[in-house]
Amino acid sequence: MTGRGHACVVGYGSVGRLHARALADLGLTVSVLDPEPSRLPDPPVTWWRSIGHVPDARDVDVWVVCTPTHTHLPVVASVLARDAAARIVVEKPACRAAELAEFTDLLDARPAARVVVMDQYRYASALSSMARLVAREAPGEPIRALRVVFAKDRRPDVARGRFVDRDHGVFGYEWLHMLAALGHFLPATGYDAYLRGPVAPGALRVAPDPELVLSAAHERTPVGGVEVELFSTVVGEGAEPALPRPAWTRDFPRAIGERQRLVRVETASAHFTAELEPLGGPLREQVRRDVHRITVRTPAGDRRLEVVDPLLRNAWTGMLASLSAATCPPPDLRTLHRIASLIGVVWPRTADAALVGADRAGRPSRAGRESVFSPRQESA
Repeated sequence: MTGRGHACVVGYGSVGRLHARALADLGLTVSVLDPEPSRLPDPPVTWWRSIGHVPDARDVDVWVVCTPTHTHLPVVASVLARDAAARIVVEKPACRAAELAEFTDLLDARPAARVVVMDQYRYASALSSMARLVAREAPGEPIRALRVVFAKDRRPDVARGRFVDRDHGVFGYEWLHMLAALGHFLPATGYDAYLRGPVAPGALRVAPDPELVLSAAHERTPVGGVEVELFSTVVGEGAEPALPRPAWTRDFPRAIGERQRLVRVETASAHFTAELEPLGGPLREQVRRDVHRITVRTPAGDRRLEVVDPLLRNAWTGMLASLSAATCPPPDLRTLHRIASLIGVVWPRTADAALVGADRAGRPSRAGRESVFSPRQESA
């Protein structure tokens, strides 16, 4: 589909604009569906106020759902009502954790549809390169620890009216990306068991927030002999009094907006750390797009190398190829299932069967359809 075709971006906020530019750069014709005319791009493109205003939905080759998370399910349902064989890319999370079973049932009822969830770190060649580097520099050494930190201060964005995920809190922003990063290094069986399994007692600590629901989270879980550590904050240093970031992260600079995206692999003799863009440093206000840094620390000393990896472009190339292939697997929702389990720990009264039974794709079984899972109500 690259170089031709028609993509309709549903929701023209900051994320929608990002995807529209990426698709246009790949040669697709881009239209916009958004109820707010003031968001129209310049120069203008074909624009509709609602799905009902699209003359023929079958003329759209790929729909890109960039609306707030709580609207994903109804938007996807509306598209499929117009075209049961639509190709759809949904921004992460695919839906609210409470809607996993309903989302799955919707897709099961439309077998001709093809749906992919945006997951740029799954396609990250910077992480694939680091995995090969680990195998070459520490041959035969098992991985002892995997540590992932994605931090940012989103409060200025929130003050400008950017979306706040009040269903998942901090888990609704970078946590899915962090779980995808783990998939580059954990064995497939261990990764699957981790995503599907229960949250170990005492493994999770969170920082509640009156506006952002949960502003930070820190998980430490053993997975098949590997210590897995995940940390994320959406208030930058604002989380420090309640939940300090891991001490090892202080060896690496932060970028503008307190951004810090680190993936660390530890073996017996070496540490490997990927700093994903935007890179921090003395000139952090001068963002170098698509450039990532890998630091290798061994007894012989440290060395650093840079990897050029346009994450969004590579992700779109991979997703468009999947949507155009002879077969397209259903979306892998195991990472969202894991987030549902984590939220169930935070609000135990909301944990129920919707978080337990799952089929091979990591999707919840229909046994959970009658359940109620509403962190927003619990946090009120």
